[in-house]
Amino acid sequence: MELTNRQKQAMTTKRKLLYTAYELIREEGYPALTIRRLCGGVSTGAFYHHYSSKEDLIAQGFASYDVGLTEFLESYEEPDPVKAIRHIVLSLNQYIYDNGAQFAKELYISQLSIKDSYITRKDRSYYLAVLNYVEQAMDQGLFHSTMNAGGITDFLLRVGRGTLLDWCLHDYAYDLMEQSARDLDFLLDNLTAGRG
Repeated sequence: MELTNRQKQAMTTKRKLLYTAYELIREEGYPALTIRRLCGGVSTGAFYHHYSSKEDLIAQGFASYDVGLTEFLESYEEPDPVKAIRHIVLSLNQYIYDNGAQFAKELYISQLSIKDSYITRKDRSYYLAVLNYVEQAMDQGLFHSTMNAGGITDFLLRVGRGTLLDWCLHDYAYDLMEQSARDLDFLLDNLTAGRG
């Protein structure tokens, strides 16, 4: 079904607000993110039509990552579920890194200040994709653990979030992607120990 011009305009407005927020956070920090500055050329009503608050807008950044991930996974063909897990988990850290250090910090601050944190929801396509590959790895006998697939998925994603938070706490003093890969590889190597 083709979108109407009005629907296309609404999507464009929503995306513009999100990217403007990222830009303001990257350049000036979260305190600069006021509704007035954010709207610049878009009505305040349009903002509240798409988002309930600034925090909701930032949380939608993860939702936009999830949409991109879903589209990517439609054509992704990796026969090794362990490699697929690695790729997916690192892709989220890359997404956050690409949006800037200040963005990562403010993203976590905003998620801590709202009741229903999007980043920990188990209905996210990100969570479900990792869970799917963890289940495949377990079915193929690649993972050796007393935890079930949900427990392993929770653990892997918790460590990924922990690496991001640690990077923020250390004022971005180390290479996030290099450290993320080392941490994740350590876990995956230990989950697959004895495989062969």
